[in-house]
Amino acid sequence: MESFNLYREAKDQYEKLIPEKNDGLILLSLYAKYKDKDFTEENIISITNKIFKDQGNNEFERSRTEYNRNNTIILRLQESFLWRNETKRTYQFKKYGLELCQNIEKRLIEKYNPAKIKRFFDQLHKSLTEYIEADKDFNEWIEDHFDLRMPELISQIEILDQQVNESVTDFKVNIKSEDQSILYILKEIEIRLEIIKEQSSELKNAFQISYDIDELLTDILQKNDSYNYIENIQKVQKFHDNSRSQLEQVSKRIEKIKPRIREFIYDFNKKDFDRKTNKFIYYLLEKSFVKREKSTKRIQFPNNLSGLKVKSIEHSPTLNIIPIREISPKLPVEIIKRNIDIPKRKVLLDKTIKWKQDKERIMYWTNFAFQELEEKGSLVFTPLFFKIVDKDRLTIAVKTAHSVLRKSTKLKQRYKVEINQTPVNHTLNKTISLWQMTIQKK
Repeated sequence: MESFNLYREAKDQYEKLIPEKNDGLILLSLYAKYKDKDFTEENIISITNKIFKDQGNNEFERSRTEYNRNNTIILRLQESFLWRNETKRTYQFKKYGLELCQNIEKRLIEKYNPAKIKRFFDQLHKSLTEYIEADKDFNEWIEDHFDLRMPELISQIEILDQQVNESVTDFKVNIKSEDQSILYILKEIEIRLEIIKEQSSELKNAFQISYDIDELLTDILQKNDSYNYIENIQKVQKFHDNSRSQLEQVSKRIEKIKPRIREFIYDFNKKDFDRKTNKFIYYLLEKSFVKREKSTKRIQFPNNLSGLKVKSIEHSPTLNIIPIREISPKLPVEIIKRNIDIPKRKVLLDKTIKWKQDKERIMYWTNFAFQELEEKGSLVFTPLFFKIVDKDRLTIAVKTAHSVLRKSTKLKQRYKVEINQTPVNHTLNKTISLWQMTIQKK
């Protein structure tokens, strides 16, 4: 049977599944007013007329009568979005139309909430710990907990990125404006970006517990039946990696736009100051006149400003303009007293050093494995696993196995992984066993 082709199917049904702008606004207005209740054709027509008037779109009226326009829209909406009750002569949302409006409503009212995200991660970590301690099926945890939380977590990152997009758009529009309030607007954008940056940092902190979840996933890989969980483990880790990468991109975009805003504000202030200075000088030149006092001539400024002698043995006063930022008093800087928790710092330092050493050893053995694979064309990983156990630790061996398997799976076009579920025991420590795993170059 021929496989489902999404592009081909969507190409034929697209107009029925995705409403055009005015149709979509009519649907949203009907949903906002009636939800899952019945409504009449007169209700649809009333909302349609209001929307076309609000959009200032009279193209339909120029080509056909208003009656035909409304009738065409109602028939079009019935294809995928509305039911018509012939007996009652009323309409109601179809399930697809109701879900479409609900999703749009949810996205538009969704607010960024880093505390909520942290609570989600705490719950994921707690539930995963309970599953491991109770020796429950990891795949059930994916279905009952992770899959339920993942859309909300993804949505929060998208909301942050959308806020940055809005700030960038506002900046591009306002930078071309001649409005004198542009300076205030740009400062508001800069403040908004600073808030978004803080929110991004808070979300990063919420994601810190994802590293603890990754550690638990590594523990799961040590189980005899871990092969059944590899796909879902990769799914969780890929989500964590993508989320951290997306948050980093949000922060970088903010860091790129903020200097441009500050630079524009500085240039605007400088040009504005020069413009006002020139205007003041031109005003003096137009309104001032020469006034004779006995044998002395003076320049008389307007509005009874002090005059200047045209000729004098005394040094004429000069007009020195000093920007206020160079003479304004500087606010005192509060000295922050830092208290260092020596024991805590030592624990963190030891933990970091151990993590770094483990990472280096895992990288060494992973490179060793793929070097042998490239040279010989195949690699029987089980003997290498026991060799790592003898020379390092069991934890290093397990994480190396995870690293090699993940890299091999990722490069499916180059490597083929074969696993025989017959366990092979360590020659000395019989409690340690591993399935026979062979990796071959294609």
